[in-house]
Amino acid sequence: MPLTTETTEDCLGIVHVGTGTVTGDEFVEASKASVRLVQSTQNFDYEFVDLSAATDLREMDDGHLEQITALDHLAALFRPNAVVIIVAPLDDFFEMGQRWERKVQDLGWSTHVVRTRPEGLSLVQKHFPLREEA
Repeated sequence: MPLTTETTEDCLGIVHVGTGTVTGDEFVEASKASVRLVQSTQNFDYEFVDLSAATDLREMDDGHLEQITALDHLAALFRPNAVVIIVAPLDDFFEMGQRWERKVQDLGWSTHVVRTRPEGLSLVQKHFPLREEA
């Protein structure tokens, strides 16, 4: 699967890594996995979406974005102060990240869409000093 979901070693972060072609359905499944994780534990303060190795976005439409947004509203019930960082070097992913960011701005989350992994890791460090596991 080109979009994987894992947890950091300290179980405080959820990391999604995209490689190759990533689809809207895979983003929805990753969002579902995140909701399951935040519902079942007190851990997980942040999500780090690393699309550095993703090369193509396919079959992603407004319906997928609406599903992801609805899942994020559910996750926010459990994590009202979450931090979400999206690393998106390619324009398609970056623009999708910005569209998502506008749709969840009412959640009160700290969201960041950046172009490089070092920028993303710097934001993890800023929000969570001494953590750099993403």
